[in-house]
Amino acid sequence: MRRVFAIFLKGIFILAPIVLTFYIIYNVYFFTDGLFKGLLEKAGFYYPGLGAVVTLATIFLVGLLASNWITNSIIRYTEKAIIVTPLIGKIYSIIKDTIHSFSNNRKGFTRLVLVSMPNDIKLLGFLTNDDDQVFIPKGYVAVYLMQSMQVAGNLILVPEHTVEPVEASPEDALKFIASAGMLKGSR
Repeated sequence: MRRVFAIFLKGIFILAPIVLTFYIIYNVYFFTDGLFKGLLEKAGFYYPGLGAVVTLATIFLVGLLASNWITNSIIRYTEKAIIVTPLIGKIYSIIKDTIHSFSNNRKGFTRLVLVSMPNDIKLLGFLTNDDDQVFIPKGYVAVYLMQSMQVAGNLILVPEHTVEPVEASPEDALKFIASAGMLKGSR
């Protein structure tokens, strides 16, 4: 019976990532396809998948226009108007800051560090901020400690001298931490 259960678990471990990946892609496809579906149907110009193509083209076009000085000024003006709106501004700022924290041109989750604790304990985390700010005392840095097998973590402020950089890619570190140390990173 144990062997049957072990084989069953192995099947789950193999199929779960594949099924979840396709499930996410499937839902993203239908979400993006649905964004312009109604408009394209009214124009008599809808074919399955065209809504997704139009959505991706629109996203690309917005990115392209944001590279232009004039359009970028309009976007910044609109953004300021959104930010000063009582409830909407707070929600918008949180979403924008969260998305920008994962951007490649920001510090975000790109600097992996070990934090030295008492009794020779080391914590693996991401250095998220080393600038002097209201919340960060002088000589301290912000380190995000991700919790294994969850989408959660703790932000700790530690003396800068207790932090040492780790030579590893952020992707490998995220996999290692999320798997509770069971996955090996690539060298």
